Amino acid sequence: MKLHYRGVKYESIQPDVEMVDGEVIGRYRGAVVRRRVAKHMPAQTHTEGLKYRGASV
Repeated sequence: MKLHYRGVKYESIQPDVEMVDGEVIGRYRGAVVRRRVAKHMPAQTHTEGLKYRGASV
């Protein structure tokens, strides 16, 4: 997905996370609500080139 923020264009990278239904946590307007849990959470590795208030991370 291509994004644009304050004049800077960048490409968003969405990780593929497989979700599974977990335990029932309640009811909302008559419908059963289940907790969704990630099967495997990929590690965040991209930190190169980030800046916070002008300071490189």
